[in-house]
Amino acid sequence: MRKPELRIDPIHDRAVIIAPRRGNRPHDVAETTTAVHPKECPFCPQALKKLKVIYGHGHKNQLIQIIKNGFPAVSLDNPKAYGYQEVIIETPNHDVELGELPIEQIENLINVYQRRTKTISQIKNIEYILIFKNHGGKAGASLVHAHSQIFATGFVPPHIVLKLKNAQTYKIESGSCYYCDTIKKEKIGPRKIISNKYVTAFAPYASNYPYEAWILPNRHLDNIMKMTTRERKAFAQALHYILKKLNSIRVSYNYYLHQTLTDEDEHFYLRIAPREQTWGGIEVGSRLVINSVAPEDAAKFYRG
Repeated sequence: MRKPELRIDPIHDRAVIIAPRRGNRPHDVAETTTAVHPKECPFCPQALKKLKVIYGHGHKNQLIQIIKNGFPAVSLDNPKAYGYQEVIIETPNHDVELGELPIEQIENLINVYQRRTKTISQIKNIEYILIFKNHGGKAGASLVHAHSQIFATGFVPPHIVLKLKNAQTYKIESGSCYYCDTIKKEKIGPRKIISNKYVTAFAPYASNYPYEAWILPNRHLDNIMKMTTRERKAFAQALHYILKKLNSIRVSYNYYLHQTLTDEDEHFYLRIAPREQTWGGIEVGSRLVINSVAPEDAAKFYRG
């Protein structure tokens, strides 16, 4: 059994204690997720006929459709909270999870992410684009039907500004990109999940979440639009592989991808954050995260 270990991520300003035995604590509080019947689901085909679909890609069972977010936190007509939000409905099938879809469909979804990033980045004064997915009750999903979202704002969140500043400092001091260096290290280390010519996936050294995984293009790309067809396919294969593994243990998860339009030197990555663990007083009060699954063990799970 591993002893607890403090790990620091200086770029993302995170401190994590890896404490595997803590995952064996007793629990008597159950987490429930309420499913919506297809007849009441706003993302099923019948309901979408009543809404304005602003973008569509594919056909029949592989149709991906986009609608504006009906409950936006930001909008283009509100200067006090300026931004844009939309919902990407990943499949017309109500009971199919993203990880159960064929790789081709996931590749199509990433293609949609690329196209929508290009379109939204052209909106005046948009500086930051977040692509994200909530899956399961613990991850904040309010609807079962497979969907992801895009959240774009006229400002860059403070923690992203700090991350970019730290990455720039690293580059000045080392002469290289932090993420490029991390890829070189992780693709031959114990935290590797997948590595090929185009992408690398690994469990990060200072993982905040049990079974956390990152997927990065091996090339230094600042946004998803710049991926080639082959890179997109490899990215989709890695995402499909990881989500299938998470589905096998029925865990909620978030994934997200930051893109800062004012910084053309960042290295984009997709972070997959399983939400098996509920944060308590230590995490909320001290911001010191306790992770019950060592990333080395998480990588073994994914590779197995």
